[in-house]
Amino acid sequence: MRFTSRLLAGLMASSLPLVAAYAQTTASAEDLQATRAVSAELLKTLSGKLQESMKANGPAGSIPVCKTIAPQIALGLADKTGWKITRVGTRVRNVDMGTPNVWQHKALAHLNADLKSGAKPETLEWSEVVMENGKPTLHYAKAIVLQTQCVACHGTAEQLAPGVADKLKVEYPHDQATGYAPGQLRGAVVISRPL
Repeated sequence: MRFTSRLLAGLMASSLPLVAAYAQTTASAEDLQATRAVSAELLKTLSGKLQESMKANGPAGSIPVCKTIAPQIALGLADKTGWKITRVGTRVRNVDMGTPNVWQHKALAHLNADLKSGAKPETLEWSEVVMENGKPTLHYAKAIVLQTQCVACHGTAEQLAPGVADKLKVEYPHDQATGYAPGQLRGAVVISRPL
């Protein structure tokens, strides 16, 4: 009987780390909602700045909004939250800031598969909690799906607005982010935050 009690106690004690690890590999609804809100704020702010610039400067004159202002918006939100926030592309335009890492490639693959299977673009997101340095970290990706007006800077060579190709050669000499059609996955807003 004593052996059975000790065996049972040992099994229970050894299962505690598994229970704790499981609890740390899921994000709460509140954590996901807060992460979604920050992603939405980035996209809304960037969209507003881009629309203002397009009206005032046209497509070629608005390329600096994505190159300079978008990272500033992300950095401001990162400073406010303490999270890592950026945008990555399925085809890279900004090699310094938009090149996906291993997890982001995985997220883009999931988002693209969901989009191809009929998911609505506005609902496309993917998240996962991973252990980093022994701490649970939420990785979150919100899809950026190409809209019709985006072909002026991301479409085929024939669709690019006047002056865009030349401006891209100057601003992004290694650009690969053209040739898209409306409705395709362009990239994602990605957030990494401790839980």
